[in-house]
Amino acid sequence: MGLLEDTMTLYKREMLIFKSNLRVNLIRSIMFPLVIILFFGNVGSGIFNAPIAVVNYANNPQSLSLIGALQANNYLSIYAITDQATALSLLKNGKVQIVVIILPTFPSTTPGTPGVQVYYSNTQFSLTSFALPIISSDASRYASGVQVVQPVGASAPNPITAQVESNALYASKGSYKDFLVGGIIPMVVVFSALFGGGISLISDRQLGNIKAFLITPINKNAIVFSRILAGATQGILFAFLALTIGLLDGAQIAGGIASLLYIVLVSVLLSLGFIAIAITIASKIKRVDAYAIFSQVVGLPLWFISGGILPTQSLPAWLSAVSIVDPLTYANSIIRAATLQGFVDPVTFLIDIGVLLAFAIIMIRLSFRVFKSSTTDES
Repeated sequence: MGLLEDTMTLYKREMLIFKSNLRVNLIRSIMFPLVIILFFGNVGSGIFNAPIAVVNYANNPQSLSLIGALQANNYLSIYAITDQATALSLLKNGKVQIVVIILPTFPSTTPGTPGVQVYYSNTQFSLTSFALPIISSDASRYASGVQVVQPVGASAPNPITAQVESNALYASKGSYKDFLVGGIIPMVVVFSALFGGGISLISDRQLGNIKAFLITPINKNAIVFSRILAGATQGILFAFLALTIGLLDGAQIAGGIASLLYIVLVSVLLSLGFIAIAITIASKIKRVDAYAIFSQVVGLPLWFISGGILPTQSLPAWLSAVSIVDPLTYANSIIRAATLQGFVDPVTFLIDIGVLLAFAIIMIRLSFRVFKSSTTDES
C-alpha cells in the first residue's frame, strides 16, 4: 500500500482507540476548561454600580449623550466632578475606580488625538475589567479615540503617550467571559495534543505495537502522519466542546460562522504543531507518568504567558517579551479578534497564521527526524 492508504488505515485505528476511551478523554480534556469558564468566567458577573468619576470638559451635546449612555448601564455609578485634579484624588484614595476625562476635543475623529482619557486603578481587577470595555464601547459610538492612561498607584498618575484603539479591552460588550473563552480554546487544543498523542505513542511502544508496525510492509512515515492527523481531528473536537461550554454559560461570539472557520483553522495548525511536539518528546521518554509531568510543565506556562487569562499587556515586561515566541500568543490573537470583534485585520492575520504555519512545519519535520532516530535505536 502507499503512504496515503497506510496513513488512513492507522488513522482509523487511532480514532477507534480514542472512541473506546471516549469518556476518559472527554473528562481529561474538558474538566479543566469547564472549571475555569464556570468559575473565573463568572467572577465579577454580579458587580453593579462600579464607582466612576466623569469630568466633562467638552460640555457639548455629544459629551452629554455619552454621559447618559454610561449612566444607563447598571454596571456603572457615575459621579460628576468639575475638575481633573479632584477626580484623580478620589481615584488615588479609592473612592472611585475609574476616572473618565471627556476632553474639549470630544468627539475627536483625528488619528492620534483622543477625545476621551481614562484613568483607572489596578487594585480592583474585576471592577476595571468590566467597566473599561463599557466606557470604550460607548465612546466608540462617536468615532472618538480613547486613550487609556497608566494605572494609578501610590505616585501621581502619568499618562502614557501611546494611542490605544477604542476596541474594548476584553470584549465589545464588557464580558470577561467572552475574553476567557477565546483563550480557553487554544489551551484545550494544546493539552489534547500533548496528552493524547504522546501517551498513545508511549503505550504503543510498551505494548510492542511500534515494533510490530516497523516489521510490517507499511510506509513507516504513516505511523507519524496518522497520529498527527488524529491529533488534529481531536483538537477540533475539543475546541468546539470548549466553545459550546462557554456559549451555554452565557459567552457570546461576534463573528458568527466566520469565527468558527477561524477557530477550525487555528485549531488545526496548533494541533499539528503540538502533536508533533508530543511525538518528539514521547519518542525519547519511555514512561507515561514522566511524560505526563513533562507535558504539563510545557503546556501550562505557554498558556499563561500567551494571554490565555489576562491580556499580554498586563504581564511583566520580561514575560511579554517571552510571549512573542509563544505560538499560543498568535493563536489567541486570531481567535480573540474573530470572536470579540467579529473580524481579523488582514495584516495581523497573515503574520499570526504565518507564525503558526511555520511552527507546525518545523515541529512536524523535527518529529519525523526524532521518531526515526528512536526507532532505529530500538531495532
